[in-house]
Amino acid sequence: MWQRPRRRAGAGVRAAAASLSRLAPRQGLSRARSTVIFALQAALSAGLAYWVATDIIGHDNAFFAPIAGVISLGLSGGKRIRRGFEIVLGASVGIGIGDLVISWIGDGPWQIGVVVFAAILLAVVVDRGPLVPTQAASSAVLVATLIPPGDQGAFDRVVDALVGGLIGLLVLAVVPKNPLRAVRREMSGLIAKASLVLDDVADGIEDTDPGVINRALTTARGTQTSVNAMLQAMSGGEEVVSISPIYWSARRYAKSIDRVLVPVDNIMRNTRVLARRAEIMVNDGVSPNPGLTRLIRDLSDALGHLATLHAEGGSRFTDEELLELPEITRRLQVLGGRADVALARGSGLSGRVVLAQCRSIIVDALQVCGMSRESAMAALRPTVEHPWQPPELWEDGGAPD
Repeated sequence: MWQRPRRRAGAGVRAAAASLSRLAPRQGLSRARSTVIFALQAALSAGLAYWVATDIIGHDNAFFAPIAGVISLGLSGGKRIRRGFEIVLGASVGIGIGDLVISWIGDGPWQIGVVVFAAILLAVVVDRGPLVPTQAASSAVLVATLIPPGDQGAFDRVVDALVGGLIGLLVLAVVPKNPLRAVRREMSGLIAKASLVLDDVADGIEDTDPGVINRALTTARGTQTSVNAMLQAMSGGEEVVSISPIYWSARRYAKSIDRVLVPVDNIMRNTRVLARRAEIMVNDGVSPNPGLTRLIRDLSDALGHLATLHAEGGSRFTDEELLELPEITRRLQVLGGRADVALARGSGLSGRVVLAQCRSIIVDALQVCGMSRESAMAALRPTVEHPWQPPELWEDGGAPD
């Protein structure tokens, strides 16, 4: 969608399109470069876990220690402490149920099926973590096929899982990957897509072409995966910040990033609603006030600039952010002052909804810029005589009324 020619797009929209092309899935050597830190972490975790389990604890064939160490790291991030706990819990449940059941009914093909069935059900009752039933089933199979019931090797596997999980967390703390870079990139991608969708909506309104808006709406509806990835990246980043001394200084910035994740999600949600109502408006043959279309396009351009600020950087503000964020904030405040109810006059219910969504996106974007919701609401042109939030309107000259 964003590869469509954009003859009327502003500089911010073009920057958002370029940013998205850079953030697109990488291939070959580019993927390898982006994964080198994880590969190093996994290698260290596997080697150290095996050495501790065999040479220090004295276990023979401690193959599960390096496996648990790598799994606890997880390429996709997320809660590593939780993941390590699930591995140990699943192994314990599986070994316990396997040892108990095989002692009663013996071993064989149907006995393995019974053990796996019982291990998974018990694991789900004990904990809802996604790794627990898988680990329970595999551990139960191990007892049913390789380790005789009551053998010390079953307990050793639980210890190996614990060793691997702890070593993985230790490596994560000593050799961490920048914890917030992935969050910023996902934020940037979502805001950039919202910018491009709004630009397409403005084109569709001006050209009376609902097909352009529909294609943009399809793109907007397909962003939930990116929202989930952003939230998962934040979860993993917060954990790294909490356990790695190298990034303890980034705790305050991590909290700032966490506070704007909901507004970023809301930007895309409100953009979807706006695009849907704009398509209905065009299909109804309504020609809205040109000022409304101009508002959508200018909002798209401001979001484009905001998206590019988050495309780079990691655990602190970049110099570019510190320089440009105040100007983007001022532009959004000016747009809030222009978002008057008169822009929707004569365009029916759909026009009013489109204007309302523009106002909501402005509030969301101002929160991403660092403002409180109350201050962001104050930037909007009032639509009632006594608004609950007293307005502080900004004009194009730059000063509030």
